[in-house]
Amino acid sequence: MQIAAACLLALLSTGPAWATDPAASDPGRLFYTPAERAQLENARARGMVRKTDGAPDAAEAVRYDGLVVRSDGQRIRWVNGKAQLGTTGVEGLKPGQIRAGKRVYEPYQVLTPTPQAVEKEMP
Repeated sequence: MQIAAACLLALLSTGPAWATDPAASDPGRLFYTPAERAQLENARARGMVRKTDGAPDAAEAVRYDGLVVRSDGQRIRWVNGKAQLGTTGVEGLKPGQIRAGKRVYEPYQVLTPTPQAVEKEMP
């Protein structure tokens, strides 16, 4: 019983230390300063968007990485690791799938190369 009371006392005594830590109360943001956030909002309001050159060639493999829906409702598709705004080059694919030729592959059906381990030299 004394051990439980001591543990409870230790836990309660450290509680105020958590509450006064400013780093613990700030969860962080993608854009750390209000100036960076304002710059992003201004660019979005002016319609400054980088557009990529449509869908990739039919001969090359197409990997559909995913879809991001922005706060203003615009959809950005990630195809072959690049953002594409307003393209339709991923018809019939779900996120993670790859189309090569006329076949569609799931992520587990494709081997990805692993980097070679670097051996440490002994002095």
